[in-house]
Amino acid sequence: MKAITFLGIKPTETCYVFPNGQEHTAPFFGLALAQFIPNLIIRVFVTTATSQLYEKEFRPAVQCQGVEPIHIPDGRDDAELWEIFQRVVNSIDEGEEVIFDITHGFRSLPFLSFLAAAYLRKAKKIQLKHVFFGNFAARDQSVTPNRTPVLDLTNFVELLDWMVGADLFVRFGDARDLANLLRAQHKRVKPDPKTASKDEMSAWNNSPIKTTADNLTTVSQALRVVRPAEVMKVSRQICQQLPEAISSVGSLAKPFQPLAQQVVDSFQKIACGDHELEAERELIGWYLERDQIFQAVALMREWLVSWVMVQLGMSDQQLLEKEARANVEKVLGKAIREVRGADPEKGEEHTDDLSKLQTPVRKKVVNLYNQIGDLRNDLMHAGKRKESKSAKIVEQQAKKLYEEIKKLPLEQ
Repeated sequence: MKAITFLGIKPTETCYVFPNGQEHTAPFFGLALAQFIPNLIIRVFVTTATSQLYEKEFRPAVQCQGVEPIHIPDGRDDAELWEIFQRVVNSIDEGEEVIFDITHGFRSLPFLSFLAAAYLRKAKKIQLKHVFFGNFAARDQSVTPNRTPVLDLTNFVELLDWMVGADLFVRFGDARDLANLLRAQHKRVKPDPKTASKDEMSAWNNSPIKTTADNLTTVSQALRVVRPAEVMKVSRQICQQLPEAISSVGSLAKPFQPLAQQVVDSFQKIACGDHELEAERELIGWYLERDQIFQAVALMREWLVSWVMVQLGMSDQQLLEKEARANVEKVLGKAIREVRGADPEKGEEHTDDLSKLQTPVRKKVVNLYNQIGDLRNDLMHAGKRKESKSAKIVEQQAKKLYEEIKKLPLEQ
């Protein structure tokens, strides 16, 4: 395991009290850390002002062999700060277990170290074991040596993960990172199988936070592959379960609490309500807001077919029947050919027609079906046809067509 520590310019003997209650007295936190975790590999970052302290006081006193000083500038401007950051990054190998000590960092070094720790978790897949801070300002001065509490700030680095997870969901509808973070929190409160009762284990296995994490994964999958019925069903479950999930784990869910309302708000419009067509239409807008044009156009085309079927008096069950949908699609196709003045196809006989639709609405629907179908085909063929639309035009047309279908009345 490797530790990253910075050397302070004023060594002061104090008793560092670690979160687990262990106590180690030393003038530098790095020395106490070496006693707290034996056999550490330590990288000591020193400036010109602290390099002599390293040679005279730190190195002779440290109780491990893998110690190496790394010289850094003072960090007086952007260039020096970037240099420090790069040296920290270069000092750590891919996948290492790492402890960061920010106790003696000067000026902006603690902040820089904190960001480096978060960055390396992604860039080099390090296992961040601890971020320690010896809170010297809060030391107990009634005893000699003073007792200095050590804070473990590791969980605060995870705040960045929660921010990224929430951003991925709000912007792109991908809740997988949030689900994984909730699962990680859930595992932290797992009862000991050796001592826990069956009821305790069952309660843990079926806790609201686990159920919410599973539903977030499910809804992300359903959104990616355009399964509106599944999306709406699971979205409603998430809106109902999320408040309970947050309250059920107390402090473990604190990073998620400020983000929870954003998640609920995002799902609220697409949660299955009294009118399925209305919820599906909201889902199309949801896709467009997140620039998921392919999914939006695919659903828009199917939504229009469903809308026509409802206007023709078909039941909810018929809306899911392949033959019934194909029949309506053929009727719409026939109407498009009539508008174009094309000859009818052979055997073109259907039991359904569009006569139940008023003439202005019928013309509008046929025109919309034609435009949406053409746009969907353009997307499906990935631009592999003559005069294919540019990405910009595709996006503009999708949003324009959505504004048109929003004008269609939902009442039969």
